[in-house]
Amino acid sequence: MTVTTLEIPSDSDRERPRTRHSPPAPHSSLHATLSSARREFVLVRGNAVPGPRELRQEAAVLKSLMRRWVRISVLWDERLLAHPALVEYVLWQARAGIQVRTAPQVPVTMALVDDSTSAVFVDQGEDAAHGTQTVSFSRCPDTVDVLHYLFLGLWEEAAPLVVENWAPPEDDQSQEVLRMLARGLTDEQIAHRLDVSKRTVSRTVAKLMRELNARSRFEAGAQASRLGWFGAADSPE
Repeated sequence: MTVTTLEIPSDSDRERPRTRHSPPAPHSSLHATLSSARREFVLVRGNAVPGPRELRQEAAVLKSLMRRWVRISVLWDERLLAHPALVEYVLWQARAGIQVRTAPQVPVTMALVDDSTSAVFVDQGEDAAHGTQTVSFSRCPDTVDVLHYLFLGLWEEAAPLVVENWAPPEDDQSQEVLRMLARGLTDEQIAHRLDVSKRTVSRTVAKLMRELNARSRFEAGAQASRLGWFGAADSPE
């Protein structure tokens, strides 16, 4: 990972702004900066998929902050929840007491440390898929304020993650409805197969969509499949 450090000059030095590009730095340097939060830590996750090593190191940072009672808010691009490993990690955050929200599209990956430091992660083109990123740090009050306002706007529009909604339904009928939704069946077809009324199926579908925060019937079934709610033997084709 290449770290770009932006040094903010003093008022007397502003005629000659300077930017220093540091050589590639280990993850420990980045996470040491993020771990320095004393009051509040904000993490915004765009659509770039973090790797296992990054998640392990990030989890260590979050645990350290929680032990010091730092307030933590994490915003996730909900497209990342298509990855089961990330779902487990996000649920761990929520169960640990971290404030977690999701949004349909998050335009940036960044972190804010208290009200003093920002870190913006920029994918490096084709190398992005391999986890290559540039991290731009800033301690400029104006920059940090702008990014904080950006976060507040995204946070206001995001939906809180409700952990209880990510557990499979206990009744067999709801499970069957989810399986059929994932296969693309209509309410009429589901009602016929379960020998119940179409109204009963429609109510069940509406309930499941709310619980899964899904925008469509098929997305509800697909979401349940990704979460591993179906056994290997009866997973949707």
